[in-house]
Amino acid sequence: MKILTDIVTFRAMGIILILGLIISCGGSKALVDLTARETYQLGREKYDKKKYLSAIEKFQSVIYNFPGDAIVDTAQYYLGMSYYHNKDYELAAVEFNRLATNYPSSAFFERAIYMKAVAFFESTPRHYGLDQTELQNSINLFEDFLIDFPESDQVEGAREHLLVARTRMAKKFYSNGIVYDRIRDYEAAKIYFQKVIDDYTDTEFAPKAIYHFALMEYKLKNFENARKKFEDFITVFPDHELVPKVRKKVISSAFNRCKLYQDNDDDSLAVPCWKEFLSDFPDSDRAKKANEFLQKIQQENELKLQEEHVNH
Repeated sequence: MKILTDIVTFRAMGIILILGLIISCGGSKALVDLTARETYQLGREKYDKKKYLSAIEKFQSVIYNFPGDAIVDTAQYYLGMSYYHNKDYELAAVEFNRLATNYPSSAFFERAIYMKAVAFFESTPRHYGLDQTELQNSINLFEDFLIDFPESDQVEGAREHLLVARTRMAKKFYSNGIVYDRIRDYEAAKIYFQKVIDDYTDTEFAPKAIYHFALMEYKLKNFENARKKFEDFITVFPDHELVPKVRKKVISSAFNRCKLYQDNDDDSLAVPCWKEFLSDFPDSDRAKKANEFLQKIQQENELKLQEEHVNH
């Protein structure tokens, strides 16, 4: 009886095992037989739970196995978003670009264009001194987005990202200018400061670049240009924190211009220059010195005239 019981038990276990295998195979077959929408829904469930790698697998399955289904563009968008949240920004940009290229009529088209720009922005190193190629790409994309979709819900986000990106680029060029200033290559420094002035006027580095451009002119002894640039700074940024320093530089530029004429013994330019200086800055701390230089020239000229008169 014990042997018989063991045989029955063994057979029962075998049947259970076979049934288990059948059920298992049936379950696998059911997964294979899921529709595009069901597969997409599984992906959304993983996405909502922030299980982005699992979500990526499901969304890819929809895209590759159901290329003509109406849900594909939606899966394509969330595939890009899954990569984005997983911080795979370059892959995210690829997927958003693929959606925009292949599904221009998609409800996600506008959002994909925006997110492509954001992905480029996020893929760029935060430090301005490192390669900012992708940042420039994102700037171009954000600018195009604002032109093409002025009524978009993403306009505010695009503007915020654009300002941050442009500010970082401005800082890069401005810092390059500072480097050349430190090694006394003032002409090279001017090129970088001018770049900021021309292309990044909406950033915090624009007034700093204008100030330093004028300062380079001052260091190059182009005092007339320096004064004009410093005066332009005060006109454009009357409330900037640098204004007190700039006012002093205006006076210093005007004074040194006259002094340069005098040092070169060019009285025909020095005399009217000193007179102009005293007229423009009568109360400055350099007015007394300017008047002394002017009187010195006039006295020397008088002596010359007297000597010429005696000789004749």
